[in-house]
Amino acid sequence: MVTLVEEPVDVSAVFRSGKLRPMVFNWRNQNYKIHRVLGSYRSMKGRYLEIHYSVMSETPEVYELRFSTDGMSWSLVRVHSEG
Repeated sequence: MVTLVEEPVDVSAVFRSGKLRPMVFNWRNQNYKIHRVLGSYRSMKGRYLEIHYSVMSETPEVYELRFSTDGMSWSLVRVHSEG
């Protein structure tokens, strides 16, 4: 099942080898440590770059995070869960 969320989140990220990598995100007052980045892609929204990440935490869900250069902000876009 895919749940559309589209909510702002706080993300701690690092640059590794010139690439942005999310490490932890906070959603609804709960921290989710990212154990694995499954993939990422870039897209343009007008003149702004957006980077989308599919990540896994300690839970079985897959989370889609989006970093937008418009405001330098992060959002949780979707949650993919079994069921």
